[in-house]
Amino acid sequence: MCIDVDGEIWTRAREAASGLGYELLDLELTGSRSRRTLRAYIEKPGGVSLADCAAVSRELGERLEDVIESSYLLEVSSPGLERPLRRTRDFERCLGRQVKMRLRGGLKGERKVSGKIVGVEENAVRLLSGDGAEASFALADIAKANLEVDWEAEFQGRGGEEAPRAIMEE
Repeated sequence: MCIDVDGEIWTRAREAASGLGYELLDLELTGSRSRRTLRAYIEKPGGVSLADCAAVSRELGERLEDVIESSYLLEVSSPGLERPLRRTRDFERCLGRQVKMRLRGGLKGERKVSGKIVGVEENAVRLLSGDGAEASFALADIAKANLEVDWEAEFQGRGGEEAPRAIMEE
């Protein structure tokens, strides 16, 4: 049986999440026919807790009972700081943020590019590189894209504290 996560499952999952006050960011189906995993990524202002994931999981499980006939494992989580960007709206939501991408064909021989998202059209993303060059990439040419997090800045941004350092005993 083929499971279409972009059709009825997406609609029901989005309704389940939004009914509880969350935004459904992505659905991902992995695994083989006998061991499928459906992953739902949710978000809300202020972040997502374990209790949030459990609430969405219960609601989503109930709404999908009659849609997915085979057994599957349901996982609900936040997409994390280095979240994947797949759709136009993902890139729009992250306008002005740093992103790293792997391209299908490459640009001037380079398959990996990074930069700040400075523009998003219906089917393309414009990046500004560190050297000031701007380039546009069709979504169809992007094999993988994730937000790029400056971990040192993230740690220092929490109350001005320095990033934690490991202490090693000799």
